[in-house]
Amino acid sequence: MSDKSIPKAADLIDLDFFHDATTQRLLGVITALGGEVYLLKALVNRLTVALEQQGVVSDNVLSLAAASDAHLAWQAEEEKVFAAEILRPWLEPDAAPDVRGFMDME
Repeated sequence: MSDKSIPKAADLIDLDFFHDATTQRLLGVITALGGEVYLLKALVNRLTVALEQQGVVSDNVLSLAAASDAHLAWQAEEEKVFAAEILRPWLEPDAAPDVRGFMDME
């Protein structure tokens, strides 16, 4: 068997899953957001269960916290940060260089 019949890793690994860069960026955003949502839901559930079990939190306490000045200020700032992060793939160049040329695994 000759060496020419064995493909190189760079030929086998296609980092361009979609030919449209916008589609690739959108998939990246969706994947990142999905991961964030999952982790945040788990954290909120864990904290809520722990606080409810200790009798520290109730629906009334949570409602008061949601209407507090501290929470409303945090939410206003967080909305700006969130919007900037969502739009980052379209507004900034890719952070990592194209490394496909270094992927030869011989």
